[in-house]
Amino acid sequence: MNRAGQRAVVVGAGMGGMSAAAALSPHFQEVVILDRDMLPSLPGSRAGVPQDRHAHGILAGGLQALEALLPGYQKALADAGAVPVNLFQDFRMERPDVGAMPRRDCSTTILCASRPLTETVLRRQVMALANVGFRSACRVTEIVSDGLQPAVRYISEQGENTTIDADLVIDACGRGALTLTLLDQLGWPRPAETVVGVDISYTTAVLPWAVNEPRGWKMVVTFAEPPELTSTAFLLPAEEGRCYLCLAEHHASTRPQSWGQLLSVLRRLKTTTVYDAVRDLTPLDELRHFVFDESRWRHFEQLGKLPLGVLPMADSLCRFNPIYGQGMSAAARQAKLLHDVLCRVGAEEDTIAALQAQFMADVGAVLQAPWMMGVNADFAYPTTRGERPEHYEENRQFEAALFRAAVADPIVHQAFSDVMQLVNPFDLLQEPDIKRRIDAYAPTDTLNSKTS
Repeated sequence: MNRAGQRAVVVGAGMGGMSAAAALSPHFQEVVILDRDMLPSLPGSRAGVPQDRHAHGILAGGLQALEALLPGYQKALADAGAVPVNLFQDFRMERPDVGAMPRRDCSTTILCASRPLTETVLRRQVMALANVGFRSACRVTEIVSDGLQPAVRYISEQGENTTIDADLVIDACGRGALTLTLLDQLGWPRPAETVVGVDISYTTAVLPWAVNEPRGWKMVVTFAEPPELTSTAFLLPAEEGRCYLCLAEHHASTRPQSWGQLLSVLRRLKTTTVYDAVRDLTPLDELRHFVFDESRWRHFEQLGKLPLGVLPMADSLCRFNPIYGQGMSAAARQAKLLHDVLCRVGAEEDTIAALQAQFMADVGAVLQAPWMMGVNADFAYPTTRGERPEHYEENRQFEAALFRAAVADPIVHQAFSDVMQLVNPFDLLQEPDIKRRIDAYAPTDTLNSKTS
C-alpha cells in the first residue's frame, strides 16, 4: 500500500479522534494523537468528556465501522462486560402514537456499556497499533499552515511550547475551533452553519441491575409526546451489573434534584414501564445533570477548499443531539469513510489534497441521515430554535406512517431498524416495495394530496 505521508496528527483522543487514528494507521508512517487530558489506563470519567457520566451507545452501523477499522473490537468490548441487546427482541421502544413496538428479531445486536468502558477498549486497541502514539496532557493551542504543510502547536505536560509538523492534521477536538481560527488567520471564509436549539437537560441515575431478570426486555425507551409531554426516559444496561436511567427534558425550567423527584416525573410518563422497573431500586451515586443546548452542523463540506492538510471530523464537523445516540456512530462512520477514501486516492499525485476533496464530497451523505432523523423529531417541540428543514410537515407525516407500518409489517420494521441503526442508508425506506408498504399506513388526506 502506498503511504499518503510520513506523519498524521490527530487532535483529540475521544471516540472520533481514535477512530480516525485507526483509519490513518495503514496509510501513514506515523500517527500521533494529542489530548489535553491525562488519559486513564482503566475506565474512568475525564474532564475532556463532561458528558461521559451519562448514558451512551454505539449504533450497529457504528459498531460495524469500528470492527472494519479494528477487527476484534466488538469481541473485546463484549469481553470487557458490555451487554448484548438484540433489536428489537430485547429492546422495548414506546411511542405515544403507536404504543410499544413489537418484539421482533431484526437480526441486529448492539453492545451496551458505559462511555468510559467503550472508550477504554477502543483506546487499548488503537494503542496496540505499532505506528500510533498518544501524547497525553497536551493542550493544543493552534494549527498553523504555510500553505504547503500544516503543523500543530501545543503546550506539553511539562509546560513546554512544542510544534509538531504533519502531512495531515485531523481536528477532532470537539467544536472545530482550531480549524475555524486557522481560516480566520488565513483570511478565508468560515463555513455556513445549521444550528438547531434543543435545550435538553439530562438527569441520570446509575442503578444496580440484573440484566437477565424476566422483564421481557433488556433496554427500554419511552418517548415524549410533544408538545404537551416533553420528557423522554430511557434505561440502558451496562457492565458490572449496572444500568443508566436517564430522563431527558426539552426546555425544562427545573430538573429533578432527588431520587423521589425523579420517580415522580417517571410516574407521569405516557406509560409506567420505566417507573415500574426502577421504583424499588436505590441509586448507586448522586443524580447527575447535563445540559445540551444545540445541535450544530458546520458545513465545511460546502467550502471551496480547506487549508492543505487540515481536515475537521466528528463533533468539529457535526454535533448531534445526544438523545438519539448518533454521535459516536457518526464519528466512527466518518473514520471508515476516511480510510476508504485514502484507499481510493493513494495513487494520486497530491494524495492529501485529493483526500480532502473526496472526503468532503462524500461526508455529507454520512451525516445527512442521522442529522435529519434527529432534527425532524426536535422540531415537534414549538420552542425548538432554528429553521425547520425543508418539507418538514411531509417528513413528519412520513415518519408517522413509517411507525404504524413498522408495527404491522415485519419487513418495514426490519428496514426501519437498519436505517435507525445506520446500517443502511435512509434511501432504503424509499425503495418501491418498502415505500408501498409504508404508504399503506399514511393518512388518507396525505395520499390524496400526493395524487391531486
